[in-house]
Amino acid sequence: MNEFAGICNRYIAVGLVIMSGVSNVLADNGTDSVSGSNTGLGYLTAPSMAPGHILLPSSVFVLPAFCARGSSRIDFDVHWANVWNYDPDQYLIDSEWIRSNVRLTYALKDTISAGIAVPIIGRIGGFSDSAIENFHSAFGLGNSHRDEFPRNQSIISVRDNDESRTIVEGNSWGIGDISFFVASCISGGDRILPSLSVQGQVSLPSGNEDELRGIGSSTVGLSAVASKRISKAPLFLFGGVGLQYCIQNNMSSVELQREIWSGLLGVEYQCTPSISLVTQYLGSSRAAEDFFAFSDPCHEVSAGFKWLVTSHTILEFAIVENLFEYENSADIGIHLSFGRNL
Repeated sequence: MNEFAGICNRYIAVGLVIMSGVSNVLADNGTDSVSGSNTGLGYLTAPSMAPGHILLPSSVFVLPAFCARGSSRIDFDVHWANVWNYDPDQYLIDSEWIRSNVRLTYALKDTISAGIAVPIIGRIGGFSDSAIENFHSAFGLGNSHRDEFPRNQSIISVRDNDESRTIVEGNSWGIGDISFFVASCISGGDRILPSLSVQGQVSLPSGNEDELRGIGSSTVGLSAVASKRISKAPLFLFGGVGLQYCIQNNMSSVELQREIWSGLLGVEYQCTPSISLVTQYLGSSRAAEDFFAFSDPCHEVSAGFKWLVTSHTILEFAIVENLFEYENSADIGIHLSFGRNL
């Protein structure tokens, strides 16, 4: 724990110095400069739904609450994913995962906010296996032995010493690892420079590790996102990078990576001042040290929209698909988020 505490202190100290120090200089510029022409409606807050990453706190990239000092914001999001990862000699992951988050954010200043995220994680048999099998068959994609197993089941098993061992089976619901975060807009950018937002985060091991609703240890993370409008067009490019560190290095006899990197790239097209179409790519570094496909990076692409329903309310929706490496991530997912300034 001393090692973890030291790393936490270094990460948090650096993050808070950057966020609070620079935003002190910019705070007097007001809310308009924060949500200026380089940000649009922002990126999709869709987390990774790949096994190995799905249990990590999903607020790796959190938009600062663009509201006046002393005001609050509440966000509720739901992420659903159908997961089929199978190696005949090593493991079976067959389930549908649902992760929802309630985030409460308080604006410490016009440019800096702090909050708490409480996740609810569910694992169910679901309903979509038949539809996915039919889709794959219709386009000649193959089903990776999916049709050899019962449909709509929820089971995770591994093979030890040539014997199959079930880790979890059946439906499961409960609280995941609660996280606390601080997010700040460092700069709104200008005609040349992009806007820049940063975030620091710490999670608590509040989820049930045995039921795969938590990773069994605290994590600490830092992330940054830049966004730039292209000339005077309603087109925005954005990119970000994030790092999480956890002291836990094994789960069900699988050695995990302690440091997880994430990269975000995307484009937003603002159809109207209140509606944007967004496509983005989220890449995540390997989850395991040496465990087959889970020792390879994960690649997920999201496509959807953001809708500023009112001046205080925003809605976002997206479809999520995996890319390149199909044996360590979800086949398909859906992301839905609702946020409102209180």
